[in-house]
Amino acid sequence: MGKVILLGHQKGGVGKSNTAANLAVAISKERFNGETDEILLIDADPQATLYRWAQRREELDKMNAFPCIRLDGNVTKQIKRESEKYSYVIVDAAGRDSREMRSAMLAADLMLMPTKASLSDLELLEHMADTIETARDYNSDLKVGVFINMSPTNSQSEKKVAKELLREFPEFVLLNTVVSERKAHRDAWSEAVGVHEWKDSKAKAEISCLLKDVQNEIES
Repeated sequence: MGKVILLGHQKGGVGKSNTAANLAVAISKERFNGETDEILLIDADPQATLYRWAQRREELDKMNAFPCIRLDGNVTKQIKRESEKYSYVIVDAAGRDSREMRSAMLAADLMLMPTKASLSDLELLEHMADTIETARDYNSDLKVGVFINMSPTNSQSEKKVAKELLREFPEFVLLNTVVSERKAHRDAWSEAVGVHEWKDSKAKAEISCLLKDVQNEIES
């Protein structure tokens, strides 16, 4: 049975799709020597951002393509079926409190929640905490990791305040990773590659750190 990683949040614009794509590339590079057939991407967002990235990657034919499917509605059973075929299933849910996100939580080993460091973004986590507690009534093994994403590279005080606020939520594990807002992410996305395939060592190091956090949570 493969591991299911869900990118979810009730808020859009926090970098879920970009994180899903970069995690897939990082896993393929660091665990499977660049091969992609052990990893399935599932786009459970009507906007299909991750699906379009995967399609563009295949069309450009520059790198190994990732299999990617679209799902909607109650996705629990389908995700569980797919996890029997792949080592990793990475699910990208819509940036809202959707049926797809809630049902994916019932099949996930780990839910990753990227959040910006602003107070308005952090305040939304209270509602997500309630949603997670409900999901754990049906999936008691669900782990949830929150990390600061799209952070300005020079805002140390903002990061410190954000981390202090995140520690108030026992429903989450605050991951060590902070992923900065870097041009490399935009440039790599436009070419349908991950930062592991780009030329920015700092961006690559941050995603490698995130992958390490993910592996620690899944294996703990």
